[in-house]
Amino acid sequence: MDLSEPLENYLKEIYEQIEEKGIAKVTDLIIAFNVSPGTVSKEVSRMEKLGLITRTRKGIRLTDDGMLIAERLVRAHRLSERLLTDLLHIDWIRAHQIAHRLEHVWSSDMLDVIDKALGYPSTCPHGHPIGNRTDSQGFKLSQVKEGVYIVKMIIREEEWVLRRVAELRLFPGTEIHLSKRNSAEVKVLINNEERGVEKAIADNVLVIPKNSR
Repeated sequence: MDLSEPLENYLKEIYEQIEEKGIAKVTDLIIAFNVSPGTVSKEVSRMEKLGLITRTRKGIRLTDDGMLIAERLVRAHRLSERLLTDLLHIDWIRAHQIAHRLEHVWSSDMLDVIDKALGYPSTCPHGHPIGNRTDSQGFKLSQVKEGVYIVKMIIREEEWVLRRVAELRLFPGTEIHLSKRNSAEVKVLINNEERGVEKAIADNVLVIPKNSR
């Protein structure tokens, strides 16, 4: 099925919202795309007529056909990010921006070639799974108690989040020691250096206990 790039963007966003929250909602799509409710309603109706989504009182879900397209787009995006960061050494913010364009270009067989050349990575640079090679289970840094953790994933890949995460050196795979917390921030130790992580960022950093790896 040949779809327009904007419609593919909606499918991918729905997939990522389901991945994060279990279901996608029109209100979240309005925020994500910064468009009017009428614009989102029109695109959602179009996807429903094409048999790509279903709507319930709880929200939006992908059909099997919609899931196949969304999975290909997500795989293309995350492999593109890996290609750009691992081989071309582009920073992860710029790589994320470029990958938004590349995800609409790669064919499935070309993605297989890229995947093999990269050594079949399990995640994108921000920790999101590629295929079923890993999961996205963990706990938000803002919600865990004191202890030692490994950063697993940056939940929302918005530029302001990625920029601040990079400043704090909270990259996936980093070991951190959560030493104290209050309502505004958490204090973490990275290589014995204390950093204050504001709640808005801690809400977007997924961690797992060190002993669970």
